[in-house]
Parts: sequence; C-alpha cells; structure tokens
Amino acid sequence: MNRSNAEKPSLDAHLNGDGLRRSMTNRQIQMMALGGVIGVGLFYGASLSVRLAGPSVLIDFLICGLIVAIVMRSLAEMSVEYPIAGSFGTYARELLGERIGFITSGMWWFYWVTTVMSELAAIGKLMQYWLPLMPAWVPGLVALVLFIFTNLLTVKIFGEVEYWFAMLKVLAVSAFILFGALMIVTGLGSGGHAVGFSNLWAHGGFAPNGLLGMVMAISLTVQAYSGVETLATEAGETKDPKRNIKRAFSAVSWRVAILYIGSIFIMLSAFPWNYLVNHAGSPYVLLFAKIGIPVAAGIVNLIIILSGLSSCNTGVYGGSRMLFGNVRGTKYESTIGRLNDKQVPYVAVWITGIAIAVGILVTYLSPNNVYVWITSASAFADLWVWAIILISEIVFHKRAMREGRSLSYPVPLWPLTPIIGLILVVLSVVAIIVSPLTQVSVFSGVLFLIILWVYHLVAGRSRKAA
Repeated sequence: MNRSNAEKPSLDAHLNGDGLRRSMTNRQIQMMALGGVIGVGLFYGASLSVRLAGPSVLIDFLICGLIVAIVMRSLAEMSVEYPIAGSFGTYARELLGERIGFITSGMWWFYWVTTVMSELAAIGKLMQYWLPLMPAWVPGLVALVLFIFTNLLTVKIFGEVEYWFAMLKVLAVSAFILFGALMIVTGLGSGGHAVGFSNLWAHGGFAPNGLLGMVMAISLTVQAYSGVETLATEAGETKDPKRNIKRAFSAVSWRVAILYIGSIFIMLSAFPWNYLVNHAGSPYVLLFAKIGIPVAAGIVNLIIILSGLSSCNTGVYGGSRMLFGNVRGTKYESTIGRLNDKQVPYVAVWITGIAIAVGILVTYLSPNNVYVWITSASAFADLWVWAIILISEIVFHKRAMREGRSLSYPVPLWPLTPIIGLILVVLSVVAIIVSPLTQVSVFSGVLFLIILWVYHLVAGRSRKAA
C-alpha cells in the first residue's frame, strides 16, 4: 500500500497543475482559517465542557491548543514547499499511499459536511429567538443556497465575504475578553468590587469532577478547535504562497490560542463555574448583561448566528476543494474536477452542497436533537486527519533529508515535535472513547472510514480487472 522509500514523491506534478486562480491575499486566508475554527461550538458548547471539567477545562484547551500548534506547524512545512489545493489529502496520497490519501481526503470531506450540517441546524434553532414559529430547517436551507452561490463566484469575492464574516467573530470574542478582563480587575458590572481570579478554585477546587471530568471534556475541546487546518486547502489559491503561507500559519496558530484559551479563562474567572452550568443562557450573554448592555441576548444571538454562517461558508469551501483535489489524476477528474469560467471547481461545490442538504432533512425530521447527533460524528474524522498530517510530515521530512534537500520552513525540534503531537492525538481518541457523551463519534467515524476503505479496495480491484 505504501510507496517504496526509493520512490520520490510526485508532489511537483501538482504544482501549478490544478488550474485554480491564485487570487486570495494573506489577510483573507488568515481570516478564513479563523472563520473555520471559531464556529457555533465556541459560543454554543462552552457550558457543556465546563459542566464536565469545571475550571480544569483550561488544561484541556491548553492541551488541544498544543496539538493544533504542532499540526499546523507540520502542515506549514509541507504547504510552503507544495501549495496545492488537495493539501494534506494529496500529501498523504503521495507519501503514504493512494488508499491512505483517498481515505484522509474522504474523512476530512465528511468532517466538513457533518460540521456544516450541525452549524445550519444550530442557526435554525437560534433564529427562533426572534421568529419562534419559523421551522428550524428553513434558515439552514436559505443559508446553504447562499453559500453554494458565493462559492461558485470567483475565489477573490468568496474570500472577501468570508473575511468580513470572520472579522465580526474575532471582534466579538475580543470584546468579550476585554470587558471580562475589566470586570475581573476593576469590578465593572459588579458594583465596583473586583472579581479577581478566585473563581478558578473557590467552588469545589480547580478540578471539581476529578481527572475523569477533564478526560471527558477533551473530546469537546477537540471539536472546538477542529477545522483550523482549512488554511492549508487555501494554499492552492493564494497569491505568493511561499511568503504568505508562512505568515498565515504562524499568525493563525497564536491567534486561535489567544481567542480560545483567553475567552475560556476570562469566562471561568468572571463567573463561578457552577453558576455557569446552572444558568440556561450563554456565558457570553451573561457577561454582556452583567455590564449593563440591555440588548445583550439579542446581540450575542446575532453574533453566534454570524459565527455559524462564517463556519458554514468556510466548510463548503474546504470540503469542495478537498473533493476537487482528491479526484485529480483519477477517472473522476473529467466530471468532479471540472472548473467553470471563473476557475472554480463548481461540480465539487454542488456535490458538497447536496451532501450537506441531508442535514436539512434531518433537521426537518428531528430539530431538537440534530445538533448533538451530527456534531459528535465529526470529532473522530478530524483527529484522523491530524494524525495523518503528522505522519505525512515525518515521511516528508525524512525524504528531504535523504535527498539532501533543504526545506524552506522546517519543523523545529524535529522529529520530537510531530511525535509529541501524535501521542497527544492518540490520547485524545482514547478520551473520546472513554466519554459516554462522544462515543458515538468514534463509531460513526470508524464506520465511514471502513466505507471509504472498502470502496477504494473494490474500485482498485475493478481497475486491475479492467
């Protein structure tokens, strides 16, 4: 299944051969990556992870932040040398074998399809805040049609739309961190009495539910970080990729860490953790209401909807580009790999959109449970992708050393860095298996992996027979 060590990777054949237009700027690709990772999960699912682990969920966010930093740095090494649309799916195919590459691309496409399904379901429920009689599936359907349309336009226009979507989210989280810090230090909204940091340990300790609570919450924090690797799929349509990709990968990694770890730290310091989990509203609503903004609930509800829309927009893009890159050089290239006159892979966009539409049907049939069902199905898929990225980088780096090639952006402390990343990914999978809340994500993810594996095996035998 694997390529022989003597065979050089044929990644050079993919450079400038995808036919995509390189028109996205550095600011656009950075914001698209942030838009992909900061979705409904940060605002919508924070209370659940706090309920499981209490303040010790900060450790989970630090661990998952470290995994993301290592994965992104490893991916950056390969993306700077080979900025192609298929990204880690193509790297896996050329470095680890055709079947692994196919499965990895399929798993990541599955991740984005399920993620967008869950985000659209959440948007439908959130819209009922203003329009309680509106069916939850209607807003999701309208949003999906909108995003298919924007993804069929030139990538420059798409990048600009996503830039402003993501900018709104970043500003919202930044405002939360700023006002929360003022509450903690100056007592803003608390009668002038500084809150301080005692809430981190004063209510049952830092880890009130023990080690098991921390382990169970890891799965939710993995889901919160998932999607940041979308940045690499944008490399094939980026201006001056050698320069911009280095800057984008570096900036996105630390910005995600600050926004995620910073907002959770502020949340747990500003409010007792047991108050957060017993309050029906979002912690973000609580903070803005506490400082005296009367329309806080409506503002935060709008922000969460915009977060979901941004994540969906990025998901349709990332899924379609991965599908497009995965069929290059295969018998499906003549159909799925078609480009329109704007050099956009329109068939891949439509296929991705139609697959996501299944989630609209599920939302129609079961609007109250669909978000949890579909979200839990995506975690294993992204952990698989992270593991394959790290393994691919190890093989890629070894080949470069053997061939005497110098890399433009080598991973520091190699091979220790990717090995640490792999260990942490494996531990995260174990945590998901242990947690009864997210065991379904392992079963559904493994089932889809087996389907991809069997399909590729049968298709390969058919080609040999022909």
